[in-house]
Amino acid sequence: MTVEGRAWIERLPAELDGQRAILLRLLDWSQADERVSLLVVACSVGRGAADRLSDLDMGMAVASADFDAAVAEVHRTVDGAADLVESYRHKIPGLAMPHDRIFAQYSNRCQVDLLVIPAAEAYPAIKDEVVLYDPDGLPVTSFEQHPVTPGQVREWAFNGWACLADVGKYLRRGSVWEALERLHQARAELWRLLAVACGVANPQYGITSLLDFAPDRVPAEVAATVADLDPARLLAAARDLARQLTEAGDALPPEVRAALPAAMAGFITADLAAIVL
Repeated sequence: MTVEGRAWIERLPAELDGQRAILLRLLDWSQADERVSLLVVACSVGRGAADRLSDLDMGMAVASADFDAAVAEVHRTVDGAADLVESYRHKIPGLAMPHDRIFAQYSNRCQVDLLVIPAAEAYPAIKDEVVLYDPDGLPVTSFEQHPVTPGQVREWAFNGWACLADVGKYLRRGSVWEALERLHQARAELWRLLAVACGVANPQYGITSLLDFAPDRVPAEVAATVADLDPARLLAAARDLARQLTEAGDALPPEVRAALPAAMAGFITADLAAIVL
């Protein structure tokens, strides 16, 4: 969605005063620097579902022969957008296109998460994106949700079962901290499968996507997969998580369900059932 950026920002609710001030600062700088050709905000702020603790998921395109120098200037501007605690700049693993990510934490608890790319690149479509500044009318593709592939779902499910295999291993060794960590990681994969089953956007983000787009479909029974460092409670949580992983897989469309690691699921479920503490 392309809007008159300043007016859109000014209409944000009073609860977002901190975010508003940062957005206006970044918009002012973008309009004053001829290298900036696109400024967008997305996610919860973009779709009007933000609160005072919501971060600013943003994107910027810059036209410059020296991209690194331009990003360094963007970084300084982000740092000065509010009372800075600290920030950092890095590359996102797995993102092949030229880019830099800048993350900033401010003392008012606001955060900026900004992806900067060269203007020559096609800016990737983002769900709930609002274009705040686009002087040259750059082509910005509309977001289209692409269904996850059976292979991707298999990877998530397999990792969940592998994590539960490690829970069993660490419980047998008496290493409860490692068992607890792997239990958490297995649950993260359960959230992803549940997000796929619910058909929500961006299921790779698991519980975040469920809470954003289908909060009423977060199962209360997942609470049974939470444990402390007590070995018996860890084992009970792992067994319940194994059951819920299986049930989440059963709720998937047939073409996705067929790719699930059924042998791994059966083996780990039986292995957890065999543990005697």
